[in-house]
Amino acid sequence: MASKRKRVVLSLEQKVFIINRVLDRGESVRKVAGEFGVGEQTVRDLIKRKDEILRFISSADSTSLLASGRKTMRKSTLSDMESALFEWFKQKRAEGIPISGPMVCEKAKWFHERLNIDEPFGASQGWLFRFKNRHGIRQLDIQGESLSGDLTAATVCNEEFGSLISKLNLSPDQIYNADESGLFWKMLPSKTLAAQCEKSAPGHKSSKERLTVMTCSNASGTHKLKLTVIGKAKKPRSFKGTDVKRLPCNYYSHPKAWMNQAIFKEWFFQDFVPSVKKFQEENGLPKKAVLLLDNAPSHPSESTLKTEDGLIFVT
Repeated sequence: MASKRKRVVLSLEQKVFIINRVLDRGESVRKVAGEFGVGEQTVRDLIKRKDEILRFISSADSTSLLASGRKTMRKSTLSDMESALFEWFKQKRAEGIPISGPMVCEKAKWFHERLNIDEPFGASQGWLFRFKNRHGIRQLDIQGESLSGDLTAATVCNEEFGSLISKLNLSPDQIYNADESGLFWKMLPSKTLAAQCEKSAPGHKSSKERLTVMTCSNASGTHKLKLTVIGKAKKPRSFKGTDVKRLPCNYYSHPKAWMNQAIFKEWFFQDFVPSVKKFQEENGLPKKAVLLLDNAPSHPSESTLKTEDGLIFVT
């Protein structure tokens, strides 16, 4: 009894290749079918559907579509919206603008609304995955870097800090951490979605306009202090007519928008300590707390960052 032939699913690229070999090169159906492991009738069916297959490929980015390994020609039920979205995507990439998944989803919802499409649409992650597959879209790095931490030092620090917490009998409500981060608020994303035919992703010169943002919270997450923001201007134009004390953040200024020891010390005594004391009083907590910091040059010596009674201090 003859063994059953294994089912083979051809990609669109293979289907086009088969059509070209039979019609353009004049190779026999039997030879091509045997080489690809499919039945002769499958090859004949591809020849009959030649116009349909080529028309489908020409409606998209043919290079991307074939290289993506896609096998089916099933179209999205939201084809008009997706066609407009893909044209927008190609236009933006031609301009060198980085495109992210969330940007594609938001623009898809925008097109869905503008085209007055009745079919419900949620721009889910599943839809985004299928849309990228349909059009041969992948993600490229524009630029990047990787850093490695000192695991040995981290282990030692963890043990020493654990001993300190046990000695002082501090709860997570009394353990705080603060850290700064640069916010390049005009910088474009470092990654972009790109068509399969794009071998690289050249971009625009990155804007270096920055702010420094410092966050601070206790370990339990029950007390989150106001954000601390450091900008270049002492009195930004956008603050005109605004009482700085009523902002949802603590604002400081530095010529390069950096944290320094003077700003940190001012924040510690004028913002951190009063806020922690108020939180402890409202929640009936013992009047002591510790703030965990790294050894950045912008942080003052820990000996200078403690209250007179020594119950709120830095380590």
